[in-house]
Amino acid sequence: MADKNEDFEEYEPQIVDLDGEQFEVIDAICYDDQKYVALVPYTESDELEEDDVEFIVLKEVEQNGEYMLSTVDDDELYDEVGQAFIEHLNSVYGDSECDDNCECGHCQ
Repeated sequence: MADKNEDFEEYEPQIVDLDGEQFEVIDAICYDDQKYVALVPYTESDELEEDDVEFIVLKEVEQNGEYMLSTVDDDELYDEVGQAFIEHLNSVYGDSECDDNCECGHCQ
C-alpha cells in the first residue's frame, strides 16, 4: 500500500532576510501590473498564535537587471494591496469573514 503522504511534496518555506531578520513569503499577487509579496516573521514552528498572523507587504522592483523587494510608501496603496492579500488568502483557504453585503468578489 502506498504512503498517503507520497503524493505531497514536503513544504519548503521561501525565506527572505531583511535587515538581519528572517521573514517567510506567504503569498504573492499582481495588483495594478505590479507584483507584491506578503511576509510574516519566520518561525520554525508550524503553529502560529492568532496574534501572529499580521503580515507586511513589499513590492518587487527590478534594479540593474536584479529583482529586489521594496517598501510601499503610499499608505493608501499599502492598505489596498493588503486588503487584496486578505481577500486572496481567504478565497484560497476558505476562511472568509465576509458578510452577506460583501463586495470583495470572492464570496458570491
